Amino acid sequence: MDARKSIKLLAVALSPLLLLATGCVATRKFVRDTVSPLDTRINSVDKKTAQNAQDIRDVDRRAETGIAQAQNSADQANQAARTADEHAQAANQVAGKGLSAAKQAQNMVNNVTNYQPTQHTIVQFALNQYKLTAADKQHLDEVAQAVSGLKNYVIEVQGYTDTTGPKAFNLELSRRRAESVIRYLSLHYNIPLVRFYSLGYGEATPIAPNGTLKGRQENRRVDITVMVPQMTGQEAQNAEM
Repeated sequence: MDARKSIKLLAVALSPLLLLATGCVATRKFVRDTVSPLDTRINSVDKKTAQNAQDIRDVDRRAETGIAQAQNSADQANQAARTADEHAQAANQVAGKGLSAAKQAQNMVNNVTNYQPTQHTIVQFALNQYKLTAADKQHLDEVAQAVSGLKNYVIEVQGYTDTTGPKAFNLELSRRRAESVIRYLSLHYNIPLVRFYSLGYGEATPIAPNGTLKGRQENRRVDITVMVPQMTGQEAQNAEM
């Protein structure tokens, strides 16, 4: 075989290998040009998917936090509403008691013309004095016992002085004497203040001449009168039933 034929045979033999090598090179290039961009897009999609999932979790957490805060606010509002309702009920009860007491007092005032005296007591005082003595307190104890069994009554308390001293001083002194009587009955026998009607008259309306020592002594006094309603025949019958 000559050299020319040998070269031809070698070329023929190497041709498949060259074609195969050329094909491999083309295949790698195709993979590089086609698959690599696809991997990049897939990675980008994966990242976006992961970010979306994280965003969804963040939204869920914020929503749960908002729901919890809203529930807490609602609970606080409900508690405040219950507290306000309790306060309103307590206020209504107090108002109801006050209204009942006011109606009772008003009824007593409206019916004062129907009251009549049942007991009269006089407490006397020393010159320029308004403090109660042991004897004075004994008289007031009898008054308290007289009203202890009564349902409806009022007590008139009228303070007086003699003509010794200025009129303004005597007026104030007569008020203090009346107040000392009311204070004793209220504190020691729990008689409500609404039961009392009091006034200081000073040296007005003397019951004895102020020109004598005995007369002045009698005028230094407090008149206590227990008043009860005058019932009609039907009312008395109802009270006994």
